[in-house]
Amino acid sequence: MAYASRQSDYLIAGLGAFLQATAAWLCSNSLLLSGTDGTWNLPHLILYSGVIVAALGVWRGLRISPDQSTPFLSPFRFVNNTGLKLIGLGCLIETIAVAWGDFTPCVLGCEGWHLSAYGLLTFGTLTANFGAVLGLTIELGMVRRELIIISRMRRWVVSIFVLLAFSALWLAGSAALILTESEFSDPATSWLIAFLLALFATFVMIPLKRIMPKIGSSLGVAAVFNAMAYAGLVLYADYHLYLPLGILPIAVFELALWKLAPPIGFKNAALASSSLIGVLFGETYYPFTRQLFPWSFSLQPQLLFPLAGSVAGAYLGTLVYSALYSAILGNVAVSL
Repeated sequence: MAYASRQSDYLIAGLGAFLQATAAWLCSNSLLLSGTDGTWNLPHLILYSGVIVAALGVWRGLRISPDQSTPFLSPFRFVNNTGLKLIGLGCLIETIAVAWGDFTPCVLGCEGWHLSAYGLLTFGTLTANFGAVLGLTIELGMVRRELIIISRMRRWVVSIFVLLAFSALWLAGSAALILTESEFSDPATSWLIAFLLALFATFVMIPLKRIMPKIGSSLGVAAVFNAMAYAGLVLYADYHLYLPLGILPIAVFELALWKLAPPIGFKNAALASSSLIGVLFGETYYPFTRQLFPWSFSLQPQLLFPLAGSVAGAYLGTLVYSALYSAILGNVAVSL
């Protein structure tokens, strides 16, 4: 069944997609603290490198059509290339965003271009990393069902890249929301952004736990997220040293889900444990919450917004996973 796999191509393209999210995150941190972001700097160089690497993986995976592949051994003609197409689309959107960001201030003389360009860049980054999540998840599923045979080391590599893809989704989405809050800071916007940040965290975590149910997977994503936050703030943007408390709420979430899932079922346990991320919202996105949400770490009515967001994200994450599983992953599992 190896004809269905594009594993090496997803590892290359997934690395490129993660680099794109890294660039978006560093750019967001720079704009957040300094308000400016030059054209030829570290985030831009990482972004260009990520687009090139991802495009190489997409080209490798799509250059051979199903009719040119190894003869099919099954009437079900499946090739795992949908995710590669999404990664390619994301790269195209990001290229347009970069061109737009450079074109409008230099040629048209328009200021304030960075918000529209950054919004388009974020959309492209999310598209690329969603494609990486989709494709790598299918690859991992085929490996687990022994539809393709790879070494133990290669299994670990694929699993790590799945974690990186989920981490990149969280980084890219959160960076855009945090930057938006810093640009339009008012009470109504703060409540909405807090709701969406909490929603995005559990929206990423719940499908991750369905795909990688063993304890520790959420902590792996949280470790990457907080390491990137620390690097972006302290090493790149010269923010003061701080203790990365953001790992703690995810550890509490994972422990609660692990304990509650057997007696009450995964769906109910997901909703209950995800609410803890909303309750601990001030630590989940520390230190951004200390700057942007001065009410987030005290007992005030505004805490209901991240609490509601965390539960909504868990519910939406469950729906999205179920839809994808039935539409794509389920068909692959049954037909192959």
